Amino acid sequence: MLEADKLTRSFDEVAAVRNVSFRLEPGQIMALVGASGSGKSTLLSLLAGLTDADAGEVRLNHERVPGPSEVLVPGHPAIRLVHQEYQLMPNVSVRQNIAYAVRYYEPAYRDFRVNELLKRCHLTDVQDRLPRQISGGEKQRTAIARAVADKPAVLLLDEPFSHLDLPNRQIVRDMVFALVRQEQTACLFVTHDATDALSIAGSLGILRHGRLIQLDSPIAVYRRPVTAYAARMTGTVNVIRAKHLPALGVSSTKPADALCLIRPESVRLAETGVMATIRAVFFKGVHYEVEAEVSRYVCLRTLTTQDGLQPGQVIHLELDPSAIWWVNE
Repeated sequence: MLEADKLTRSFDEVAAVRNVSFRLEPGQIMALVGASGSGKSTLLSLLAGLTDADAGEVRLNHERVPGPSEVLVPGHPAIRLVHQEYQLMPNVSVRQNIAYAVRYYEPAYRDFRVNELLKRCHLTDVQDRLPRQISGGEKQRTAIARAVADKPAVLLLDEPFSHLDLPNRQIVRDMVFALVRQEQTACLFVTHDATDALSIAGSLGILRHGRLIQLDSPIAVYRRPVTAYAARMTGTVNVIRAKHLPALGVSSTKPADALCLIRPESVRLAETGVMATIRAVFFKGVHYEVEAEVSRYVCLRTLTTQDGLQPGQVIHLELDPSAIWWVNE
């Protein structure tokens, strides 16, 4: 079990991580989502024992994880951090990169473990190639395989899917999910893209200016975000001032400047309802995302499978009042 207890870290009097606390259990995947500069990479470095905290502490199985100023070699032997840059050894093969992590084990077990990971991470066909001879997805899978080779208690991933094309994102995402379940490793990854977080994480946190402003299940964070920022970090959302709700056929007793949110899937095309003019249509594969102007101050996004919609076309929209969610600014 990994615990972060009121972690705080500043650089040049600017707080990168502010009073962050959470718990991560074996076999659990936690995702932390935040914009650039929200403190994601600094938090990972603190958790890995690679950066000293100004306040608070990290504990693994109730024992404090020391910072780099307290040990000869920074880091913790049971915590692995996979960086965005992979940090593979450039002049040895994929197989040798993975084998290096279990170099102190008996040869028979070392070969067994490396072969097992090559197969599970879909790297058998490229095991004899150098890192510069393989794709970005294969590099990422190699880095993760090396990180879990000696079965660490905690796996930390820094933007593990950000440099990958869609097919490789899906491969790496599914691989991480399977590895964590099979190895019962506690896994935390940070990302600025909630798509991957929503799909495989058991818990989802939102980071803003170094603070963990919300931590809950992905469904709860998506449906009931605490702020408009949290809503935007987890997907497309319509943000509406209370004073503009009457134009949408919804009454409200909230102050005029209060904010409410409604997801595009809760706005439907209808035969009657609020009139709107289509501004743009975005094809998303399984559906279209339609942006429509209701008034000078209100634009709504909705999802539909209806073909043939065009900019300039007048449509009618219905909102599900039960799906409206009020948030802080």
